[in-house]
Amino acid sequence: MGKFALLALAGLMLISARCYSADLAGTLGGLPIVGPMISPPPPTPRYVETIGKPAPASFPDSDMKTWFVSPEAGAEPYNIVTWRAVAAFAANATTKDGWAEACKRATAATGADRAAAPLLGALACSGDGTVTALQRFAVQLLAMRAETAFYLRGVPGASIAAMQARQGELRLTCATDVVSRQGGPESVFGQACLKALDRGYLAADTAATFAALGEAYATLAAEIAKRDTKTADQPSYFELEAKK
Repeated sequence: MGKFALLALAGLMLISARCYSADLAGTLGGLPIVGPMISPPPPTPRYVETIGKPAPASFPDSDMKTWFVSPEAGAEPYNIVTWRAVAAFAANATTKDGWAEACKRATAATGADRAAAPLLGALACSGDGTVTALQRFAVQLLAMRAETAFYLRGVPGASIAAMQARQGELRLTCATDVVSRQGGPESVFGQACLKALDRGYLAADTAATFAALGEAYATLAAEIAKRDTKTADQPSYFELEAKK
């Protein structure tokens, strides 16, 4: 009977509120049963609003020009400082916003002529949407090569499983992504994929896999430079226009 009495009281207050133009929500909000039904929900906590939002890109303070210095020029191929910077770059370049910032940094280091420094230029922004899509493959190659260098140097956390995970991403890209639509096994991209999927590390020849990944990256970089000789200030994408 108590609930029916409260509902009856609510009805009387509703009539009174209409008669005197009172604040209906404020009037009913104080009732123990009706109030929670009409009161506005509490504000969403900030931590809930941030769930699912990627963290802002945080790129290493590293000279990108040093990343591609050859051993013949005196560079140490498994330099952990270099490969940590490369791995951080690759990790931050996985989102659209992250790639925009990543390729801008590469453009600044490369200059306007991509073909003059194709290894670094492969990461510079492109005004061609197809090239931008292919650059995802370049980033994945670098991430896999960094993981391989870590394993060769015995960096804590490096493992065969981590390399297999990276290579799984490459295999998927080669099979289903834009790379798979650029020609068959005999194409430039087919050859790059073949080298990228080298399994020497599973037979204790990790150095061979590291070298094969370098060859795959060089092959891809040369093709990117051929397709788009000039760098851009920001990346272009192929995007469907919204229906009007």
